Amino acid sequence: MKKIMSIIVLIILPLICVAQQYTLDELINIGLEKSYDIQAEVVNELNAESSLRSSYYGVLPSLSVGLDRTKTYDPTDTEWTNTAELTVSKNFSLNEPSYYSIRTSIYGMKNAQLSMNETRKQIAYYIFSNYLGVLELQETLEIQRKNLELQNKIQLQIQVQFDAGDKSLLELKQSEVSLIDYEIAVNEAINALSKTRKDLFSYLNIDDKGFEFIEPAYSIKLEKTEFQFNNALKQKFYTLENGKLLHFRSMMNFLPTFTIGYGLGQYKLDEVTAFSDYNRNSQSLYLSASWDIFGLLDTYESYSRSKRNLNLQKLEYKTSQRDYGIQLDNLQNDLATLQRSFDLYEEKLKLASENLNMAQEQFRLGMISLLDLDRSKIDFQNTQLARIQKHYQLMIKQEEINLLLSDKILGKW
Repeated sequence: MKKIMSIIVLIILPLICVAQQYTLDELINIGLEKSYDIQAEVVNELNAESSLRSSYYGVLPSLSVGLDRTKTYDPTDTEWTNTAELTVSKNFSLNEPSYYSIRTSIYGMKNAQLSMNETRKQIAYYIFSNYLGVLELQETLEIQRKNLELQNKIQLQIQVQFDAGDKSLLELKQSEVSLIDYEIAVNEAINALSKTRKDLFSYLNIDDKGFEFIEPAYSIKLEKTEFQFNNALKQKFYTLENGKLLHFRSMMNFLPTFTIGYGLGQYKLDEVTAFSDYNRNSQSLYLSASWDIFGLLDTYESYSRSKRNLNLQKLEYKTSQRDYGIQLDNLQNDLATLQRSFDLYEEKLKLASENLNMAQEQFRLGMISLLDLDRSKIDFQNTQLARIQKHYQLMIKQEEINLLLSDKILGKW
């Protein structure tokens, strides 16, 4: 029986341990589900789809149905009069408003879809970068605690040597000051970690259960690519296309207004519910052309404003395309520099660790001063912290490139 219980414990314990951890995928999915930004984009996309449907409805003819019951206060006519009417009409013009409404709504819907896609990527990137911030502070806190533990050992060693007369009072006090500095560093690291976690879980709109953060598997790609498109540039493209459409409309306003329309009416007294018996009472087809002479002045001003706005949009598009290319080149150079720095810090950390071990031994033997030992400790500590920073900066920089290119964040979002 004891063997069976032991086996059960061995099976369940790892599952419990896994459950007490936060994973990056879990938190990103929560953010994509609960964040305000996503909810706002959902509303924006639904509204864009609704606007497109409304623009299509504008193509439909005007259909009206009327029922009327009237009584005239005339001594010779005391009867109620019942009437019913069905009217269908549709106007067409060269500068048809419904056409522009549909095209504009299509561009609006495309931009809304791009905005939703970009927001998902930005949320995933934001959570990813903050998640790494927590990981970095977790490791920083662990390093500071180890440094404090090491300083405690050195402090005890110096105290013993001082009691034996091998160390001066100055060296003893210096070690006590260093011990306080490490205690301060630990407290500050704890506070920084707490604030970072609070900020992240506040954004996620969930309670922090205090579970440990697990570092995701990650690999760096140093391949250089040329900038083509991203979501932001595509949105500017659709905005530019819409600007061209509106400018074309402003040019069409110089033409006379041609209108063609058709109306069909049905009318019958009494028996208004007998629609099958209705006879066609009226129908009409009309053509008209008009030209507002003085209105051309206002049309010209509208055309001039439209042209200036269109030229500005073209310039903005070209400038953005160039700037995104420059940003991508800079980010790729930053990534390569960070990778080189990280590799160098890896080498430096090995050397700093060896130097610290030798310094501790030489200090114990009285061959170097406390100041020399502190220099070795500080160098080792700074190298540890710098290596951690470069490690996570590399990961963030890689995803920053993906965000700029509107590629999938972490290959998923």
